[in-house]
Amino acid sequence: MTTTSAGKPTPGGPRELAKSTPPPSERMTPQARKGIIAACIGNFIEWYEFMLYGYFATVIAAQFFPVADPTASLLLTFAVFGISFLVRPLGGIVFGYIGDRYGRKVTLSMIIMMISGATAAMALVPSYGQIGVLAPILILLLRCIQGISAGGEWMGSASYIIENAPARKRATFGAWQPVTIVLAMMTASLAALAVTAATGAQVDHWGWRIPFLVALPLGLVGLYLRLRLDESQEFSEAVKEDGVEKTPLRKTLKHDWRSILLVTTLVCSPTMGTYVVFSYAPTFLTTRLDISTGAARLSGLIGMVFVVAMILVFARVADRTGRRPLLITGATWVLFAAPITFWLFGRRDMFSLIVGFVLIGIGLAMMFAPQAAVFTELFPTSRRYAGLAIGYNLGAILFGGAGPFVATALISLTDSNYAPAIYMSAGALISLVAALLVPETLHFSLRSGNRTEKEHRVEQV
Repeated sequence: MTTTSAGKPTPGGPRELAKSTPPPSERMTPQARKGIIAACIGNFIEWYEFMLYGYFATVIAAQFFPVADPTASLLLTFAVFGISFLVRPLGGIVFGYIGDRYGRKVTLSMIIMMISGATAAMALVPSYGQIGVLAPILILLLRCIQGISAGGEWMGSASYIIENAPARKRATFGAWQPVTIVLAMMTASLAALAVTAATGAQVDHWGWRIPFLVALPLGLVGLYLRLRLDESQEFSEAVKEDGVEKTPLRKTLKHDWRSILLVTTLVCSPTMGTYVVFSYAPTFLTTRLDISTGAARLSGLIGMVFVVAMILVFARVADRTGRRPLLITGATWVLFAAPITFWLFGRRDMFSLIVGFVLIGIGLAMMFAPQAAVFTELFPTSRRYAGLAIGYNLGAILFGGAGPFVATALISLTDSNYAPAIYMSAGALISLVAALLVPETLHFSLRSGNRTEKEHRVEQV
């Protein structure tokens, strides 16, 4: 057992059974629905910018990392993309502590201005030709700021949504987290297409900067919404009853290390798939397969629309039948679908490109749908933010940000267009093992991150 600052006991190890708590209302209030929008908007900006960086990778490479070898220039660009993930644990440590000690609202408000400000600032950095080596240094610093803020964004907004959601609809409402991610990717894709069409040859000089600037007004809207939020219902009740955890980071490492490892490995395949398929693939299709930029982005956009629809469908399934079946099936699907997807890409016609994106998207949607619910259900309220920050950011470092860089490097080393597919299949295998080990959290208590007494008695009978 651990104790809080109020001197009251809180649940300890991962196997300790929870006290039954009254389920929240099955109907969300208008304020709670506004909370979902406010929670998701920062997540939207984070992924919007990350996808923009991938879509304009070749332009950024030429503007800020000009070297004689185009492949080396692209590798440098994706290396900076990946380096921003290395600082995410710092953001997770800082914001995980603040989130569990002082609440979700204040933490999310701080984060959204960091994300939107750094994203907009990237559009104002002069090129290498104008200020020399200072240009890539500034890009790197801004990417680090984005990485620190991103280190606390996803887990904070996911916690807020799930802690306000009806008990029987956690996956359904939590699905708006991955839906927001895909909508951000779609918006980034549309913005890239629109800017390219509107500015023509000037897109390589100044046109690409316009979508990055859009992040600032989006951030201001998000800040306004987040400042008007109430604290999450579950967190407020937990603080009232048990106080706050004085050392959430230390306690979560001691008591929740199994859950942290499960989150790290479960996030592997969907995160890797997102960055390799929807961020890197357009660059792969244009630079490696000589497919037009328009066709590459349009086919990916159609695939994203399909993924959004499937996430919402699968989330309802997760609330009825459980989280594990979808996690297991999704990882297995990606394991075998990745090589087929890249074979379809190799056919180079528009229909095959769309089918390839949709095919891999089915497996990713299965894993995305229950993700926010199962991740938050694995941790007790008192140290949920900190536990998620460690587990999710470790997964993002090991399997997410490195995706485009590793895919580019593997192709360069092997000269094989199937190298990214093998990489994705390996990631799916890791997530599959985790999915087979994770407990079914459908009936877990949010307060303790364990099964309720009622569920335990049913199993014993």
